[in-house]
Amino acid sequence: MELIDYTNKWLAGEIFEGKSILIAGLCLLVLTIIVWRVGSTDYARAILLPMLVVAVMHAGIGVGMMVYNKQRIPQFEEQYSQQTTQEYLESENARVNEFMKIYPKVIIFAAISFIVAICLFAFCTIPWLRATALALIYLALSCLVIDYFSKERGMIYQQEINSVQIEQVQE
Repeated sequence: MELIDYTNKWLAGEIFEGKSILIAGLCLLVLTIIVWRVGSTDYARAILLPMLVVAVMHAGIGVGMMVYNKQRIPQFEEQYSQQTTQEYLESENARVNEFMKIYPKVIIFAAISFIVAICLFAFCTIPWLRATALALIYLALSCLVIDYFSKERGMIYQQEINSVQIEQVQE
């Protein structure tokens, strides 16, 4: 398989992830509308804005990932056709190594978010603070789930790049 095929496979996974995030955002938006229509308690009213913010964030990120990665397909193909295989391999290896550094930062963000949210939820009785804590927990958890699959795809892509490097050396 050509290296560009591995790149396109990785991009297809990113586009699918964007669609999944968009669907999660739309589902949360529908849930927000239901709570807005049916909820009558202080906590139900307090959760509306945090849920809406998280839903819009997810929808925006999902659409952004889909559009951005679809636009990148021709860019990668052009780059692949203009460079030697070794140049493209080196640039992709550097790019993958750079975005793999993001994943530990997401874990730190999620851990801090969980701690802040649990403290807010446990020690505050103000409805909007507790609602914000729940939204923060949802956001942190969704970041972990998203990155769990994204990191796996990134590692697979990195292994494919490394296997192409090994093949290049053996030839």
